[in-house]
Amino acid sequence: MPDPARAHGAWVYLISAVLAGVLVGAKSGPLPASLVGIGFAGLFLCSSAFAVGFERGWKRFLIGGALGVAGPGLALRLGADPMFLAYGALAVFPVAASAFFASKNGFLSVQALAFGVMALALAAPSTACAGGVNTTRTLLLVGLLTPFFVWRAIAIRLRLNTGKWKGPALRRAGLREAGYTAAWTVLVIGLVHLV
Repeated sequence: MPDPARAHGAWVYLISAVLAGVLVGAKSGPLPASLVGIGFAGLFLCSSAFAVGFERGWKRFLIGGALGVAGPGLALRLGADPMFLAYGALAVFPVAASAFFASKNGFLSVQALAFGVMALALAAPSTACAGGVNTTRTLLLVGLLTPFFVWRAIAIRLRLNTGKWKGPALRRAGLREAGYTAAWTVLVIGLVHLV
């Protein structure tokens, strides 16, 4: 099974979601929201350790677990809205669905990718909530980011099936997709600030 932590697109989606949440949720300062984002990154590392097997991924599991606990714990100590934990808990469902489809159809199946990206997108409302943003804005944030992230992940996967992307062409396409994601994320941040 491929290693999810080596999937650059997954990191692009996770970082974009965390940055969107931090930039939207800077009401009470960016630190609590950033710490929750670090927690999401840690939990992503934990889950990717299961994909590569515990023998190879035990260090990643321990480091990810430590970040997954310490980041949100420190955020709570700094006064983050504890409701961010609810958004984090919601991520369990798409993660479980992604793991199910990955075990049945492979990690790179359309269903596994779609649910995995949904889980990564939930970092946005969770970090925004930790930063003091109201429920309307957090739902708008996830409602605008998730469909785009899923659409792009599936589109990339379907294009990879054609076998036309190799070497430099694959790198160029990856950078272009990261640019699309960054542009959409900036647009969503602007839209959420208008509400």
